[in-house]
Amino acid sequence: MSNEDLRILVADDDAGARELIAAILDAEGWPTPTTVEDGEEALRHIGQEHWDILVTDLDMPRMRGDELVVQALEEDPDLSIVVTTGDGTVGNAVDLIKKGATDFIAKPYDVDDFLASLERAKTRALGIHEVKGMRQTVEALLVALESKDRYLNGHSARVRDMAIKLGEISGLDRGQLRSLSHAALLHDIGKIGVHEDILNKAGALTDDEYEIIKKHPQMSADIIAPVPFLNPSLKGVLHHHENWDGTGYPEGLSGEQIPLMARIIAVVDAFDAMTSDRSYRGALSEADAVERIRAGSGSQFDPRIAQLFEQHKDEILEGEEVI
Repeated sequence: MSNEDLRILVADDDAGARELIAAILDAEGWPTPTTVEDGEEALRHIGQEHWDILVTDLDMPRMRGDELVVQALEEDPDLSIVVTTGDGTVGNAVDLIKKGATDFIAKPYDVDDFLASLERAKTRALGIHEVKGMRQTVEALLVALESKDRYLNGHSARVRDMAIKLGEISGLDRGQLRSLSHAALLHDIGKIGVHEDILNKAGALTDDEYEIIKKHPQMSADIIAPVPFLNPSLKGVLHHHENWDGTGYPEGLSGEQIPLMARIIAVVDAFDAMTSDRSYRGALSEADAVERIRAGSGSQFDPRIAQLFEQHKDEILEGEEVI
């Protein structure tokens, strides 16, 4: 994606401010932005078509910029947002960044500072385009994996959706949830290197076959390691079969040595596996699966995460969540 392909939307109730931003961008060779007078109109545009960067004022009629930030990100979580305001404070900046804004700049701003802010937003936007291309590759790998193991059909997506809900309940922030989402979706991708006869075996695995299966977390991590945006998810993928008491694999980590995202994936992965048909047994009921997670609390599972899952099971199983 080139600089010329960027789509920029500017929301400001001050016509002079809109004209100034358009003039600055034009003088520096940026694409001509689309300008609107308030947050409601900006949100309508965002709901109708794709934008890479939103530049919004904070104090506007009908819908303030801080409200626009929240609603715009609900429409498009990948949108890069630069907030400009004449009454800027450190508190405002921190709050808006927490809500998902990319950058914050106070008026009157220096042109160089404004362009630097736009450059940061552009870098993020271009990175997101690259990530989307990589996601398509990841999705193709998942399709290939699930075609090998018919019992994994939909498993990865269900584990991701449950992990995000449990992660929210566990107190993870937006960035951590995004990493958890990728880790949960890709936790079994290494099984693409395991022979179908082992993946679909109806009876008990031999010791040798089980040793092969135990390699899949490391194989999964090896597959995603070259992808920079997936680096924060690596430990969640690698350690999702570690046990709280140290008896898991691949490294025998115990307790809080195990990354939190891996402890979250371990619970929802086990629940989905137990409540799905597998080659070696039929699906268990949700009640039986919850009872087994309760029984494994403190040995296989982090006791706090297991308890949160049990307490919020209905909420976790309700609908889908995408980060």
